[in-house]
Amino acid sequence: MFPSKHTAADYDRQLDEVRKKKELYDKRLEIREVRRSMRSWKWPTTTKIIVAYIFANCTAVEIYSMVVMYQFQNLDALYSLITAVITESISFAVYCCKAYNETKQEEIIKLERDKMETAPAGMTEEPELNPEEAMG
Repeated sequence: MFPSKHTAADYDRQLDEVRKKKELYDKRLEIREVRRSMRSWKWPTTTKIIVAYIFANCTAVEIYSMVVMYQFQNLDALYSLITAVITESISFAVYCCKAYNETKQEEIIKLERDKMETAPAGMTEEPELNPEEAMG
């Protein structure tokens, strides 16, 4: 047989080079994914658009009512203005509760999905340990 030109040290050196290139490639992919996720713009949800419309509309009504009350020196419109402010506050509180509950449910689902992905095959729950069996 012919003697081999490559030694074990040569193979180890080449393997180390390949591993370093792979690490560099993985880091570049990770950076690319982070940049891509930062660039992506998501369209706001329908409820956010509706709440923004309600707030803009109520604000316009309130400003117009104040201007009219000042011009005519008549405070009869103040009753409707107070009602508009109360309605706006209630709608904002309802929206905040709804958004909180939706976010909470999404996070719970995400945590359960992560738990299922990290669990070993065939195991979805942690095994129950009996203290008597552990003692032997």
